Amino acid sequence: MTAPLTIWIVDPYHAGSHAQWSLGAKRCWEESGHDVTLHTMPGRHWKWRMHGAAAWVAALMHHDSPPDVLVTTDMCDVAQLRGLMPRHWQHVQVATYFHENQLTFPWSPGDNDPQSGRDLGYGYINVSSCLASDAVWFNSEHHRTAFLEAASSFLHSMPKPTLHGWLDEVRRKTSVLPLGLNLASKQPKAMKDPPDVPVVVWNQRWSWDKGADRFVAFVQALITEELDARFVVLGQPFQRQPDGWLDMKEAMGNRCLHWGFAESESEYWQWLSKGTVAPVDPRQEYFGIAVVEAMRCGVIPWVPEQHAYTETMPPGHAYLNHEKWTEAMRNRRWATWPVAPSVYADHALRYDWTSLTGKYNEALDALVNPQSTPPRQGL
Repeated sequence: MTAPLTIWIVDPYHAGSHAQWSLGAKRCWEESGHDVTLHTMPGRHWKWRMHGAAAWVAALMHHDSPPDVLVTTDMCDVAQLRGLMPRHWQHVQVATYFHENQLTFPWSPGDNDPQSGRDLGYGYINVSSCLASDAVWFNSEHHRTAFLEAASSFLHSMPKPTLHGWLDEVRRKTSVLPLGLNLASKQPKAMKDPPDVPVVVWNQRWSWDKGADRFVAFVQALITEELDARFVVLGQPFQRQPDGWLDMKEAMGNRCLHWGFAESESEYWQWLSKGTVAPVDPRQEYFGIAVVEAMRCGVIPWVPEQHAYTETMPPGHAYLNHEKWTEAMRNRRWATWPVAPSVYADHALRYDWTSLTGKYNEALDALVNPQSTPPRQGL
């Protein structure tokens, strides 16, 4: 392990999984003996964060001494930040953590930017941030591979002259650093015989990219076929909700045991632990915090053989996309599932912060000592 470092973590979109990660990384590195300062911006207006966060961070730099390391996220334009930072900060090693990227993230049907051609600039900010960073950390190998492939296609489609050697330069800087979660203190429910009536859990963001429409169709099919189930729908309601979402709530009636945001973390885990299966078939998933949390509670994930799930599932897991969910309910698949709920609960601990501390410190070592052994890929 390297000598104690001073570290700035800059989180331009401090909400949800981004906030979970920045707070967890701060605690992880502090417990390893490093001096960590966390700077945050509110988790809203993501497009403006990508444009404006760098100038805000640069202004902070003029009033403080430079750390050894600055860690930020894909919500910051690192190339702009490099250009704006004071001269006496130029030696600082910069790492960028990618929660998502704007080249492969599916655009909402309600966003006008793709039709007007304004969407390409955000993807290029991600690319130029990689070029300007000393290290680039992705939350999964799936994400790293998808981004590099999309970035190659993106730049080769641009007018000539094209950048030569940029992909090798970016790839050399990349490694996989999974999201850390606070899971060890969450005791899974007592594993009993499979229930006669399953509890179907949704603990994802209520949004199109998470496949909310597919969940709505699934619930409607269960109700139409009179397949017995109970429901727990967790998550924060936004002003604009997915199509059919409120109609689904009404159709569930008293079969819905809980609806909406849990008032506390303990309440969230209590409701999640009541689940039998967690069906989700998203349009993107670069890591999948909600699914890993469900696994820790002994809830069986019904997920497709896509995205980061091929990395986070235990051996023997059976994949199910949304087209197979209703059939699985008809056939009571939850009662004959090939992997026991307790196996999912134990497997999820791979992503507890205590399991990842060594890997996070290795990533710091590789950043400040470029000639040292690079961090391991994956887990």
